[in-house]
Amino acid sequence: MVNYWKLFNMLLDDGISPAMVHLLANWYSQQEMCVRWNSVLSTCFTTGNGTRQGGVLSPYLFSRYIRGMIRSIANCTVGCKIGNMSVNILAYADDIVLLSPSWRGLQLLIDTLFLCVKDINMLCSDRKTVCMVVNPQRRSALVRAVFPSFKLGTIDLQFVPTFHYLGHIITESLCDNEDIHREIKNLFIRTNSLVRKFSKCSFMVKCTLFRSYCLSLYDIALWQKYTVTCINKLRSCYNKCIKLFFGYHRRGSY
Repeated sequence: MVNYWKLFNMLLDDGISPAMVHLLANWYSQQEMCVRWNSVLSTCFTTGNGTRQGGVLSPYLFSRYIRGMIRSIANCTVGCKIGNMSVNILAYADDIVLLSPSWRGLQLLIDTLFLCVKDINMLCSDRKTVCMVVNPQRRSALVRAVFPSFKLGTIDLQFVPTFHYLGHIITESLCDNEDIHREIKNLFIRTNSLVRKFSKCSFMVKCTLFRSYCLSLYDIALWQKYTVTCINKLRSCYNKCIKLFFGYHRRGSY
């Protein structure tokens, strides 16, 4: 929900050429969209806010739109410390994480976020906004087991034990077993899809397909805490998928 005219004023404040801003204003104010459903297109309608999904300029425009909000939160005096640097916000487009070592500090960050998004005419989805308490490794460092609800405006936020962030499963214990199980499930699904569609292809084609489609484990470098049993299940899954797709005997050793 990007307000065009607030965005264009921000661009002018940055010294962007008025001619370029005028071009963008004309472009966005004249755009029309339609909905496609089962090869049937709806009638066209105009839109009054939002950047174009998939447009090459959209990431820049959106990041500029929320830059002030991120700066206001980052300049707060609360946050987790990494060396001498305070880290209290992580942002990937509109997927935002707030970090604080205390309940009161996080509520302050949430209040700051709420005021900032209101100022730029955006909304925080209370259905998608949740809270997680990361348990300390030492039980003696545990402050309390239950915390009061956080408030987003007048709405109570829900506490969750796990959360999907950018495709990665984060748990309150910071254990990666659940995320490894997710990758195991996805590897089986992708391999079965390849078997249905490309089982008759040559060996070299199969190698290329398997590397491209099944081995895109982009978040594997984040795994730090897991059990030996869980990682062995991933190895077993990999071996089974190789044998299934390439037609090797399931009891064979290669």
